[in-house]
Amino acid sequence: MVKIDKLSASLEDYLEAIYLFCKKTGKARSKEIMNHLGVSGPSVTEALQILREKGLANYEPYEPISLTPKGEMAARDVLYRHEALRDFFVGVLGIDEKTADEGACSMVHAASPKIIERMVKYTRFLEEQSGEKGISGIDFFKDYIKSQDRQLLNSCGKQHSSDTHKKQS
Repeated sequence: MVKIDKLSASLEDYLEAIYLFCKKTGKARSKEIMNHLGVSGPSVTEALQILREKGLANYEPYEPISLTPKGEMAARDVLYRHEALRDFFVGVLGIDEKTADEGACSMVHAASPKIIERMVKYTRFLEEQSGEKGISGIDFFKDYIKSQDRQLLNSCGKQHSSDTHKKQS
């Protein structure tokens, strides 16, 4: 297995973007990366030069960008962690997809591989348990969250009406 030096969160974002564009169209272009990540052209150029120096990207100015085998492996790892976090947030915690994806994007760079793997195993465990017993731990948790949200709304409503009643007295 090829050892990849620890990359900054920013460089991981570039790798993931290049990988996704290459997977979709066979190549990536600086302008696409710039628009996708919301960064400037010079930032893209600098990041691509660093990725090239690290042996992760094939980059020459004004040419399509691709990943080296080592870069593709690193990008797949980033994407795996991103998807694992997003799937955990959606499937286990019941977070909507947009919020889950934004959270995963932020956390993917901070969560250790051990934490990611434990989350994946926990999600699988819940899925397996629900299949064997006909009971879904994920659904139980989602119901619990809904009941807690309702309790919070009810207590806020009671507090609000109590405060209104006190002001009228």
